[in-house]
Amino acid sequence: IARRVREAAKQLGYSVNYAASALRSDVTKTIGLVIPSATEPFSAQLLDEIEPTIDTESQQLLLGIGATQEAQAERIESLANRHVDGLIVVPAAGADLAGTLNQYANTLPIVQICGRQTAPRVSVVGIDENAAMEAIVKHLAEQGIASAAYMAGNELSFESAELFATFHTHMRTYGLATSENWNQFGERTVQRGFDCAMRLFNGPLVQPEAVVCADDAIAFGVMVAFDALGIRVPEDVLVVGYHDSAIARTTMPRLTSVRAPFERIVSECLRLLASGPAGGAAETAAAPGGSVRAPRVMLAPQLIVRDSSVFRR
Repeated sequence: IARRVREAAKQLGYSVNYAASALRSDVTKTIGLVIPSATEPFSAQLLDEIEPTIDTESQQLLLGIGATQEAQAERIESLANRHVDGLIVVPAAGADLAGTLNQYANTLPIVQICGRQTAPRVSVVGIDENAAMEAIVKHLAEQGIASAAYMAGNELSFESAELFATFHTHMRTYGLATSENWNQFGERTVQRGFDCAMRLFNGPLVQPEAVVCADDAIAFGVMVAFDALGIRVPEDVLVVGYHDSAIARTTMPRLTSVRAPFERIVSECLRLLASGPAGGAAETAAAPGGSVRAPRVMLAPQLIVRDSSVFRR
């Protein structure tokens, strides 16, 4: 029906004036989205999923991009002042947006994607990082390896710290060895992966049998370094990435990677926004002390197994 209405409006030369509509109603038919970057894999895939979904519901997506806490706070304020019907925020690495979000959370439905829930009236839809890392380590253990390294993301990121901790937990659970010298935080770039792999595999006598990376870009850099060193993937070393970006499907061999459930993420975000401020928690559940705690929804990702992590000896 929505498609036919838009086609008829187009034929008649009609266009919606959302500003005028807002003067006549509390509803503006707009959703705000704040992301750290439009090119970073997670944000880019989220944007690809959410834009057509919102368009199908005859709403408009207003986008704010900010790579720092200060920039994101400005984007949030700007979108709130435009009277969006709801706001979705993906915090930048190290950003603490609790103060900014709390300013608007009493009257504006807000959903944060990933990160720690620091604003009690802001709903959170996140990735179950524990399930993700367990799937990775379990898969590696099934390949018969004895050791693995982990190239984590930015240490200021809540997700990076959580994945780093769960990596060590599951390595112990499955009886696999690792080393402090193998596991480092750093940028999610090809260059970082290349440099780390050259350091780990160009000299030391004891080397890991697998490398787990917090991003596909890091994993690609690792594979470039291995090619330069004459190390074969997967015959000599297994490699696993994260985010299942386009890189994972174009490397040789193709890269095993973790895929976030973007369709479910978007669905949950829109459901919580439609429930009103605090995801409707004010009507259903009160936290100790009488304060309201908005919902926190954790979704399990999927490990997409490809050639880079299946041993062929």
